[in-house]
Amino acid sequence: MGIPVIFNNGEERNVPSYMLDYLIREKKIVAFLRSSGWVQIGRDPIRKAQQPLTRSGERWSDFLFKRNQA
Repeated sequence: MGIPVIFNNGEERNVPSYMLDYLIREKKIVAFLRSSGWVQIGRDPIRKAQQPLTRSGERWSDFLFKRNQA
């Protein structure tokens, strides 16, 4: 299973949860579904921006972001 998202081209697809932050940061999606309903990027509140990985046990999405910057 994954998180339902709507891409910029209107395509709706499930993605793994670890990809959500990346897709938001890269502006590849316009909305995603959370348990309380659809969240529209740029309109609805989402969690604060995440910091790069600095120690073990951090979020996997932070690791991916740091790795892509290298």
